[in-house]
Amino acid sequence: MITSVKLMLNKSRILNNGSYPLVFQVIHNRRKKLLYTGYRVKEEVFDESEGKIINGTGSSFTAKEVVKMNRELRKMCNQIDTRIRQLERTREEFTVEDVLAQNVLGSGKPQFYLLQYINTQIERKQELKKVGMAAAYKSTRSSLAKFISRPDVRMSEVDLAFVRRYEDFLYSNGASGNTISYYLRNLRSLYNQAIVDGYHPRGEYPFAKAQTRPAKTVKRALSRKDMQILADLDLTNEPQLEFACDLYLFSFYAQGMAFVDIVLLKKADICNGVLTYYRHKSKQLIRIVVSPQMKVLIDKYGTENEYLFPIISGEYASGYKQYRLALGRINRYLKRIAVVADIKVPLTTYTARHTWATLARDYGAPVSVISAGLGHTSEEMTRVYLKDFDVSMLNQVNSMVTNLS
Repeated sequence: MITSVKLMLNKSRILNNGSYPLVFQVIHNRRKKLLYTGYRVKEEVFDESEGKIINGTGSSFTAKEVVKMNRELRKMCNQIDTRIRQLERTREEFTVEDVLAQNVLGSGKPQFYLLQYINTQIERKQELKKVGMAAAYKSTRSSLAKFISRPDVRMSEVDLAFVRRYEDFLYSNGASGNTISYYLRNLRSLYNQAIVDGYHPRGEYPFAKAQTRPAKTVKRALSRKDMQILADLDLTNEPQLEFACDLYLFSFYAQGMAFVDIVLLKKADICNGVLTYYRHKSKQLIRIVVSPQMKVLIDKYGTENEYLFPIISGEYASGYKQYRLALGRINRYLKRIAVVADIKVPLTTYTARHTWATLARDYGAPVSVISAGLGHTSEEMTRVYLKDFDVSMLNQVNSMVTNLS
C-alpha cells in the first residue's frame, strides 16, 4: 500500500500576520496525519510544487536562514521516508501513527529556532486541550518576540547571557518581579521540553542563575465576621456585584472551590445531592454534599446550557477567553464589594479558598481533611498553603513566651 508524504501549508490555521503552519502531510491506508515542523511561513514564500521555502517578496527570513530551514526540512523528509521503508520491509501492517511515532522521528525538528519551536508547543497544548498552558506560551512568545526584535533566533543562542538580557529587558519595560519569574519559568519549561524532543545544548545551562521562583505574596483570609457580612449583603440593585458576591460565597461554601472549577461545573455533575468534579489544576476527584447555601445559589442562576453558572457558553476550549475575561471582571467587582462592605482584606476569588482553609484549620480540622477538601495532591502542599496564616497564632505564642513579667 502506497504511503504519500507532502510538505504543505496548513491553511486551516492562520496567524495574524498571514502566515501558516508548515506541515508534513502523511497519508497511509486512507488515514491522514499532520506533522508540524515548527515553521510558519506566508504563502508567497513557499513553493509547494518544490516543497521548499523561497526568498520571495515579503519574506521575513534571511537567505542564510532559508538555506538552513530547507536543509532541516529535507532532513525531516528523509527521516520520514526512511521510517516508511523500514516499516514496509517488515511486511507487516502498520498505521500512519507508526510512521510518525515520536520515539522514531524525535521532536518534529522545530528546536533549531526558538519562536518556531514555541509555535509547535502551542499547537500541541491546544490539541491536548490544555488551553491555559497554550495561553501562557502565547504570552511568553509575544514577550520574547518583542525582545528579540528579529524574525527568530536559533535555540543555541538561548544561553546564560541571552536569559540575563531578556530579564533586563523585562525589568526595563516595567514588568514586576513575579511577571518576570512567570516568563522565565515558561521559557525554561520550553527549553527543557526542547531537550526532551532532541535538542542538544552546549555549554552551561542557561537558567542555572535565573530567578524563576515567584516572590511570596501576602495571602490573607477573611474572618468569620467578614464572611457573615458578605452573606447578609443586599446587592439586588446592582446585579453584577450581586453575581460576583454570590460566586465568592459559593466558592467558600464549596470547600474553597477554585474559580476555574466553578466556571466548568455542569448540571450533570450533581447527582443525588452530591457534587462531583475533577479539579482543573491537579485533576483530583472531589465530592461535595450540596449544602442548603450552595443549593440556593445554584437555583438562583438557571442556565440554558449545560453549565451550572452563566459564565461561559460552548466548549471550554473556545470559552477560555470568556473565562479569563470573567475572572478579571469578577475580581474588579469584588474590590468594589469590599469597599461597600468595609472589608479591609483584599477581596479576590482566590481569598475565598484561603478563607475556607483557614477557618477549617481554626476549627481544628486535620491537615489531611483540609488537603482533601482543597483537592491538593499532598498534605505537604496544604501545609505550605496554610503557612502564611500562622502569623497571628505565632504572635500569641510569642507574646506568652516573651512576657517575662
